[in-house]
Amino acid sequence: MSWQRKIQEYCDKYNIPLEYLSDTLYEPKVVPMIRGKSFEFSIMISLQKILPEADWEVEKVPMNAQQGMHDVDVIVRHKDTGKELSIECKLAAKGKFRTYNNGDSTVRVKCMRSRTLGEKMVKQLAPKLKVSVDQLSVHNDQYLPKDFDLVVTSIGNAFYETNDGIFEWEPTERGISFLESLNKNKEISDPKDFAFNQIYIAPSYALAIEEENGIQCTRKKCTKNTDCGFIPNYPIIKFNNKNEFPLEPWIPIENSEELFTSLINI
Repeated sequence: MSWQRKIQEYCDKYNIPLEYLSDTLYEPKVVPMIRGKSFEFSIMISLQKILPEADWEVEKVPMNAQQGMHDVDVIVRHKDTGKELSIECKLAAKGKFRTYNNGDSTVRVKCMRSRTLGEKMVKQLAPKLKVSVDQLSVHNDQYLPKDFDLVVTSIGNAFYETNDGIFEWEPTERGISFLESLNKNKEISDPKDFAFNQIYIAPSYALAIEEENGIQCTRKKCTKNTDCGFIPNYPIIKFNNKNEFPLEPWIPIENSEELFTSLINI
């Protein structure tokens, strides 16, 4: 079925005037949801191109509607062993590119639950997640590393701002300079397209708040602010001092096969 026909059937099914579909898609509340969901398909397509088809298969998983159950965005499966890795797809947080006077640059990734856990769900899930009810109550919108194996992000969203309710591409001069550094100081014909194609991936365990990595929890009620084990709402990607590549644990998605291989021990 053609995509045009699919759109027509979608509008008919949900009583959406086709001539106003584009207006609906531009609604400020709708744009982030669509972009977040479409990013999952983008990652599926990217990994299908990057990973050797003879060794790996990549699958986009349908949403699980059960309350309290975490949705898996993308699964990567090693064909010979059948071992799987789950990937959480998260865009960079809007407007969260920062560059500092010492030359350092960072991008924050928006990585939190879309639905905050209520009191009843906290009591149900805490034993399954092997954390206390008090811990999960404090971190009821945060993930644990066991929720998925990896986080993947595109930094493009960090250069957007909201003007009159509309998301607009508005990088600063420092932002453009940063992107040129990522491109080895070569001029970029389409900075927006280039930014969205800067896709990085990291193991979930490396993003969690642990004493070993120095990441700290900012929750005032957290009693283990250096070792609570939850993933911050905004994990930070730091870049080398020449802004040429991200620092560990983040790596370019093009190098993901080696990471996948190490995580499933093959």
